[in-house]
Amino acid sequence: MPLFDLQGHRGARGLRPENTLPSFEAALDQGVTSIETDLHLTRDGIVVLCHDPRLDPRIYHPAPPPEAAVSALNLADLRVYCADGNPDPVRFPAQAATVTPLAAVFAEHHGLHPYAVPTLADLFLFVETYAGELGERVGKTPAQRARARQVRLDLELKRIPFFPQAINDGFTGREPGRLEQQVVEAIRRAGMIARTAVRSFDHRSVWWVRELEPTLTTAVLLDSTAPVAPAELARQARAERLCPSYAFVDAELVRQCHAAGIAVVPWTVNELEHAQRLLDWGVDGLTTDFPDQLAGWLRQRGIEF
Repeated sequence: MPLFDLQGHRGARGLRPENTLPSFEAALDQGVTSIETDLHLTRDGIVVLCHDPRLDPRIYHPAPPPEAAVSALNLADLRVYCADGNPDPVRFPAQAATVTPLAAVFAEHHGLHPYAVPTLADLFLFVETYAGELGERVGKTPAQRARARQVRLDLELKRIPFFPQAINDGFTGREPGRLEQQVVEAIRRAGMIARTAVRSFDHRSVWWVRELEPTLTTAVLLDSTAPVAPAELARQARAERLCPSYAFVDAELVRQCHAAGIAVVPWTVNELEHAQRLLDWGVDGLTTDFPDQLAGWLRQRGIEF
């Protein structure tokens, strides 16, 4: 039976600034089974990890200008900014911008600021480094490093159809865009096909990723909607997973998906009472900003992840 999927949202957003090396390190420290992160494309065609198409001045410093779109910046220009801000201190009062041990050493070795916007290639290498000798040297336990060797990466392609400039690669849904091509190529180069899943709210993107690499795991995202036929929605995109916003999940949705062999992993679940209800319905995993809290809660209930 597959283990429960404890998925760290943007790394561990409740603990460290999102989509950064320290956030990914914090998630790995907690023993997550998968890490979710967000993908954009720079002007020079590099896949980078950040959530929004424009740099949020609450997160990035020095304060970026309003026109600072990721798709309009080369990687070198993007790395002028540090992503160490907390956009919502009320929701994330424990988020700290301290630099974690492995992120510090890794960044120094690769000539980066620890809170520079990572590339997808950086993430693959960082996970490998955590599991290896350097991870041991900075104090990661054998158990932590062993789990890092198995951790899966869940990559969200941040397409917004009404605002194609969010990615700005000419994608129409009739063929794969540069983003899909670059992502699949990066996964292949890293030898991570078996440990990577690709997801999007644009289900055409998911379909094309599967066309480019049929052995990749894929997932469709849903927000604020309860579809009539959720399993069919996933099948149309050739996806094995459905990832809905948790408030639009019920027992019937889980039942229908499981009957069709579709896994259900809702997002973003930060309240343990909500986690309990979803667990009672049999979901296959949960995405959370607080993997530390959810990990302890799952262990108390004897749930393996």
